[in-house]
Amino acid sequence: MNANVGMVYPVAAKVNTYTVGTSITYSNGTVLAEAISANVSWNRNDSHFYGNDVELDSDNGITGYSISFEPSGLTDTVRALLLGEVSEGSSSAAYYRVNDTASPDVGFGYIRVMRSKATGSAAAATTSYEAWWYHKLKFSISSEETRTKEASIDWRVPTLEGTGAGVSLDSTGVLQFAHHKTFDTLAAAKTWLNAKASIS
Repeated sequence: MNANVGMVYPVAAKVNTYTVGTSITYSNGTVLAEAISANVSWNRNDSHFYGNDVELDSDNGITGYSISFEPSGLTDTVRALLLGEVSEGSSSAAYYRVNDTASPDVGFGYIRVMRSKATGSAAAATTSYEAWWYHKLKFSISSEETRTKEASIDWRVPTLEGTGAGVSLDSTGVLQFAHHKTFDTLAAAKTWLNAKASIS
């Protein structure tokens, strides 16, 4: 078995430059909050080519993806990074303005904690850390519910909806959507993600 048993260390960084066919760079990234969940849906072609009454070829390549990410909460600065809200004023008079402009393009990543064990093995299960980095997406929040405190607390946190696109990072013309790598230690997975998100 190789099962996902946890999620930690969600990070993001604003896209700084992107030149088709060469590279993508990011501004200084940040850890967003504690991670609760992330649900990724890959959008694929479903195209079939027929001749002589049989299928000759098909295409199920990825065209994009969507991510539903639930953090433990969002600070004002993280909202600004992910949603494009703008800081106005200074010192105690500062506030954040919600605009009609599109959210900025960001890179986004996190670590999946995995538990694996060979079938029938008497050995203890081992833990590994699967780091994921999504190159370019936009986040949005469609709704936020606020309620009074009742007899039992109902913990409410925002859900960020992200829509991702492919990027061309080399001369092959092949679009890339994400990179992922598995590590034996959490520290090594964090180091890899920090390099992706320009977190020093």
